[in-house]
Amino acid sequence: MKGRFRVTSVAAGLTMLIGSTLVTPATAADRVTMRTAADVPAALTQMRLTQPLEAAVDRSVIDAGLQRAQGRQQVLVRLRTPSVAKSKAKTPAAQQQHKARLQNEQSAFFKRASKQVKGAKMMTSTQMTLNSVVLEVNAADIERLAADKDVMRISRVRDYEMDLSDTVPYIGAAAVQAEGTDGSGISVAVLDSGIDYTHARFGGPGTIEAYIEAWGTNFDDPANTTTDGLFPTSRVVGGYDFVGELWPFGPLLPDPDPIDAPDFSGPAGHGTHVAAIIGGDNGVAPGVDLYAVKVCSAQSSSCSGVALIQGMEFAVDPNADGNTKDAVDIINMSLGSNWGQPFDDDLSAAVDGASALGVLTVSSAGNGGDRPYVTGSPSSAPTALAVAQTTMPTGFLQLIEVDGADYPGVFQSWSTPPGGVISGPVQYADGAGGNLNGCAPFAPGSLTGLIVLVDRGGCFFTTKIFNIGNAGGSVGIIGLVAPGAPFNGGFADPGGPITIPGYMISQDDSDAIKASLPANGSVDPANTLSTAGQMVGSSSR
Repeated sequence: MKGRFRVTSVAAGLTMLIGSTLVTPATAADRVTMRTAADVPAALTQMRLTQPLEAAVDRSVIDAGLQRAQGRQQVLVRLRTPSVAKSKAKTPAAQQQHKARLQNEQSAFFKRASKQVKGAKMMTSTQMTLNSVVLEVNAADIERLAADKDVMRISRVRDYEMDLSDTVPYIGAAAVQAEGTDGSGISVAVLDSGIDYTHARFGGPGTIEAYIEAWGTNFDDPANTTTDGLFPTSRVVGGYDFVGELWPFGPLLPDPDPIDAPDFSGPAGHGTHVAAIIGGDNGVAPGVDLYAVKVCSAQSSSCSGVALIQGMEFAVDPNADGNTKDAVDIINMSLGSNWGQPFDDDLSAAVDGASALGVLTVSSAGNGGDRPYVTGSPSSAPTALAVAQTTMPTGFLQLIEVDGADYPGVFQSWSTPPGGVISGPVQYADGAGGNLNGCAPFAPGSLTGLIVLVDRGGCFFTTKIFNIGNAGGSVGIIGLVAPGAPFNGGFADPGGPITIPGYMISQDDSDAIKASLPANGSVDPANTLSTAGQMVGSSSR
């Protein structure tokens, strides 16, 4: 029976073993006679099977997260033969031969799987970093796949989230550049949301017109699916788009143009920012050759697990010929999945595969917020270079002075910085115990010249500061209502410009200010507390 074990008789096999061990026959005929005539202990006779035994599928090869799954699932099936990275194939010819062998093995597996599992869809396959096939199947059919003789593991295809940080002189890159090392001769694949290769930081024209020519004007524009002679460039020398512009709100639609999609502030998204830090004209290594490997969404912070596996494969063999001579030197992934463990994460396994082929992977780590011991994958892979974050030397907290006491506040980047010292009476909400969270408009002119404290919650941060400024307030302060560090809140359009400074303070400081009222306060741009070298709020402890 396909995929199952059959045992016809345990007792018969034991009988032969006992006969051959206890008696030494002279001839073959004697051996047969003595085996069939030998007395078998009753205890063994009782063990004789009345019918063939069917061994159950080994469920340990199935990811625990799939064992109760329902509906259509994307699964990564790892086969038993070692990948090119884990094989003994070290010469280009041997690597190419091994890749071809794996492709044949995967083709045979999919042919068998298609007969056993109706509606199975092949999404992609890899041979260099992992010997894997990514399938879309019904959850009810996963056990049938697991029964195949060549299957080593079936796991979920995990999606990831983008992370980001700034740097350069702080990490010593300027000193290294001054010594003549700028990354020339090194290639870096940036697995991210793509790269705006028209950007001035990469030697491009740096104009809106050039960007529109490359990306177009909307997510459905065919300009962002074709290179149009604009890509590759002298700095962004290669790459591929493994996601397209619609995922995760539509299907994965790979195309050859890895142009980054615009963010809210213009044509420069997460991948462009990361690539500029790595190899822009003012980056850490401005001499490197960049590969734009688009694996993250153009419309959200999600990164496709399928695309990431394909991106890893691309990075170690860009022309897909099975020869790693054209592999990049470094893979950068400013992304991760919290709580990731390397032993159950296939992207981490791909990282180790890339390392075996001589490609270093650098990945962000510990972006799970103000919690202890939260790392992530793929940075937890044994061979990855995991990088956490601290604040920059220019980082600071604004000290808000209230009746001689200083309270550190986090400036809200979407508000207006103070142009000088701002002083005035400090008031909690409307001053009469109403509108405590600042979510409702204050009476026009009722807050003129006041520094106003409101509670977090009930509406967007921007709405609170907008309402304070709209009623004449000079500074808006958002006080947390639960323990935790203050942070730079997200932006949401409040319906008009925010013309005053906004800050966030801790619950303890908010309570202390409320207890000190009535009081006068001030915000002096020169009265700050440096945060250089400290952990940022998004980093795990």
